Amino acid sequence: MANSQKPWKVEYAKSSRSSCMTCENPIHKENLRFGKMVQATQFDGFMTIWNHAACILKKAKQIRSIDDVEGLDSLRWEDQQKIKQYVEDSGPAAVVAIMPVEYGIEVSQTSRASCKHCKQKIMKGEVRLSTALDGKGAKGLTWYHANCYMEHSPSTQVEKLAGWQNLPPSDQAAVSALVKKPPFAKRNEEKRTTSKAGKRKQDTTEDQDSKFTKAVGDVFESRSLKNDIVSADPQHSSDLVSKLEAQSKGLRKLKDNLKKHVTTVELREMLESNDQDSTGSLVDLRDSCADGMMFGALAKCPICSGSLCYSGGMYWCHRYQSAWSKCSYSTCEPERLKGKWKVPEETGNQYLSKVQNLFDYCHHHLLVVPMAIKLLIVNHNHQGLKAWLS
Repeated sequence: MANSQKPWKVEYAKSSRSSCMTCENPIHKENLRFGKMVQATQFDGFMTIWNHAACILKKAKQIRSIDDVEGLDSLRWEDQQKIKQYVEDSGPAAVVAIMPVEYGIEVSQTSRASCKHCKQKIMKGEVRLSTALDGKGAKGLTWYHANCYMEHSPSTQVEKLAGWQNLPPSDQAAVSALVKKPPFAKRNEEKRTTSKAGKRKQDTTEDQDSKFTKAVGDVFESRSLKNDIVSADPQHSSDLVSKLEAQSKGLRKLKDNLKKHVTTVELREMLESNDQDSTGSLVDLRDSCADGMMFGALAKCPICSGSLCYSGGMYWCHRYQSAWSKCSYSTCEPERLKGKWKVPEETGNQYLSKVQNLFDYCHHHLLVVPMAIKLLIVNHNHQGLKAWLS
């Protein structure tokens, strides 16, 4: 599904070349800055108007919603909380709107609808899935090919979709074949099998991985975490906030250490040793290395074999499939290559030599939560979470 452009983006300045549109002073490298996305007049697309973060935050109601800001989850935790607090203090306009979503499946009766994912026509007789915002009527209705929807949300419980019972058995079987079990379910099955064999006691602590978030498309997939949140127990949401904070601070500390101890050439060599994309700015290289060291090297895009990169709560493939179109693949839970993150053997970097045995992706699990849900969790808004997850 295409990554829609958000009104704002936030980041630490990659250079000192930009100037603030508000105060007209330079924005120094590594300073926090906001970019206002505006329609370009000279080409078909958007251009970024940069501002100091302080120049934006001193004015009220500049940002309507926390979900309007791209790159927020890549900031330091303290800066995330500062921006979140600004949005909360801006009044009712900043409240994230939680619209109940209805999901359905049916056999297409016409060939008029187009798939939101691939932009191609859904032909008459093909199975199609729909998402509809309650109260929006036809304007809130979106259609997908069954295979396109399952590529984006492979663990969807299709049996619970409205209209499933009305599908012919052959179509039910075809759609069911597209469903994949989420990794935590496979691990739980392996635990039960091992327990029966006597290798592990029945009262073994439950798999902690199932407590982590898995958001695929618009469906919140982490069964254990979902049940914990819907239970409206503040303790569970507090635990999740603590995990999010620990993950954010851990990644930021790693990025700061890479900035302090590792050169650009060494970053590129480390990415190439792990079969990762070694192009991009110094900040991009540092982010890719930190992600790989903490969670494991990313596998290639299953559609076009391009490289994935993290942006806005999702991993996206940015490879061009043709001269005019990019690959549309995205996921919240990318496949990771087996084995530890590799550091070039010939490296003379003492920091990399010291930490190379500390990062084994099997012991670090990425916790990805959509920003709108994250805001509700941090605010302990359990009624809003129930509406979102139901």
